Amino acid sequence: MARTNHVEVDQSGRMEMSGETIVAVANGFSVTVRITAEVKGVVRETLRRRGVKARMIMIRMFVGAIVLAVQDHLSESNILTIDEEYIGYETEVRSLLLDRLRSTGHELDKDMIAIERVGKKSPAHYAAIRVTRRQAQADKTPTAAELLGVC
Repeated sequence: MARTNHVEVDQSGRMEMSGETIVAVANGFSVTVRITAEVKGVVRETLRRRGVKARMIMIRMFVGAIVLAVQDHLSESNILTIDEEYIGYETEVRSLLLDRLRSTGHELDKDMIAIERVGKKSPAHYAAIRVTRRQAQADKTPTAAELLGVC
C-alpha cells in the first residue's frame, strides 16, 4: 500500500487534563483543532449523562477532534497514523474513528489506520505545538454541539 497520502495525527494536551487540547493532522498540509476547556467540560458532562464511561468519553472526544481535522482532507487512499495517546484503547480508537468517518461519507478500511508513536519530528506534532505555544491560530475551534456531533 503506497504511503503517498500518509497523514499523521498528534495531540497536545490530553483530553482528560484541564485546559485546552490541540489535535493536529498533517502531511504537506496541516489542520489544527482547538478543544477548549469549556467545550471539554460540556461534552464530558453530556456524554456522562448519556451513560458513557469516563475513559470512553476521552476516547470519543479525541476521535471527534480527529474527524473534524481530517474530514476535508481525506480520500480513500489515505493512511492515517495516529499517535499512541491512549495505550490499551487502540481498538476502540480505530473502530470509533472508522464509524464516525463512514457516517460522514468517507470509506476507509481498518488497515488504513495505524496507531503508533509519531514522534517529535512529526509535522502533526509541530503543528499542534505551535498552536499550544500560541505561535499559530487553530484552524478550527468547535463548539460543544459540533464536537458532540462527531464523537
